[in-house]
Amino acid sequence: MVPTWIRPWLLAALFSYGVFAMYWYFMAGFAHGWQYGDRRMLDTRLAEPVDWDSLEAAAAGDDSLLTVNSHGRDPEAESCMQAGDCQTQCQAAGQVTAGPDQPVLNCLVRPPKIDPNDRQQQIERLIRRSHPKGLTYVLRRHDRQLAVVARLQGEAEALACGASGRCYLVAELPNLSDNTVFVSDDFGQHWRLAAQQTLKKAYTPKIVAIDGERVWLKGFKRLYRSSDGGRHWQVLIDTDRVMAYHPELLTSSLYNDNMTDHFDWYMDDSGRLYAVTGGQYRRAPNTVMYQIDADSGELLAATKYDGAFIDIERSPTGALFGIFRSNTPERYTLYRLRAGELQPLVETGNERMSSLRAGGRLLMFNRGQNDGEFIALSRDGGRHWRPMNTFYFDQRMLFDPTGGGFLHIGYKNRGTQYPYHWQQP
Repeated sequence: MVPTWIRPWLLAALFSYGVFAMYWYFMAGFAHGWQYGDRRMLDTRLAEPVDWDSLEAAAAGDDSLLTVNSHGRDPEAESCMQAGDCQTQCQAAGQVTAGPDQPVLNCLVRPPKIDPNDRQQQIERLIRRSHPKGLTYVLRRHDRQLAVVARLQGEAEALACGASGRCYLVAELPNLSDNTVFVSDDFGQHWRLAAQQTLKKAYTPKIVAIDGERVWLKGFKRLYRSSDGGRHWQVLIDTDRVMAYHPELLTSSLYNDNMTDHFDWYMDDSGRLYAVTGGQYRRAPNTVMYQIDADSGELLAATKYDGAFIDIERSPTGALFGIFRSNTPERYTLYRLRAGELQPLVETGNERMSSLRAGGRLLMFNRGQNDGEFIALSRDGGRHWRPMNTFYFDQRMLFDPTGGGFLHIGYKNRGTQYPYHWQQP
């Protein structure tokens, strides 16, 4: 017989176990599986070694554009970059057509003027020779087919497309200082040169938002804007101006570190800009969010939150979502950010949220941890949710912002071709 004094504790333990079992069955244990598409082969032989860590994707209408860098060499791309018929033909046309011919975008670039007596140019050429740029492949995902449609001698730094079809590709080329900007008006079907040797000191650029001729780009401690399709750029606002606005909200550690860019920049679908610092990566105990006018760069408001936005993602439609973790007590909430307002979509208490992904068709995040972890998936912007099985995510996988799933790149076979397949809910 069970002693009388232990019976209440035993009943409480059984009740807790029952609650956990019900939760496991209806959520994690009853999560839906994924559909795996047919295994296909990439037709193009890529120059090795390919840096799969650099694989990026951007929504391009109903398709997706992808870029991946290689440290290999492509003699045709190198010769096209220098001179000859390749440059003459594409510069006469003013654009190149992406597709099976895999054109080299460098042919659009005008060779720089070299002054043999300019010491600064000599130093820059020596630096570029000591740090040679590799090769970038531009790929298109159409339906479930993946194909290389263009090449670039250099490194693609940023790629994004707007809803109207305007796309921008920012690259660092081996024979030019600073950055080069290519532009497309039809979701990457044709490309032309917008500007070269521009965006000086815009290290590790990231395109924040596109509105036709207007485009906003994040550089090191600066936010740039172009109003003429990428031909000319100006600094809209920098971090010094932001930090001078209500400085009492920031911790002293941000002022003492001049080598780190502490701000992340976002724009929502109402056209409101945000500069967010602190909290993420435990850089500070709290998050400070600044609201900025996207046209004038005027600072509109600053708010300090007791916690961190550990993940913020922008969907191809411009909707902005963020996972917030409060400090005391630790609680997780998924918000939609719009016009300076935070609209809660999901609250999970102290149950962990992570790995937020926002696509044109899907919104998803990882919920829970260890054996109780699953992926929460929504097809209607966060109104209804469905549990999905978790899976191991490696460097050869990529979330497709348009197709509503994940792309898996396999290891090449004996014929030097790379296999791939799609995973969808």
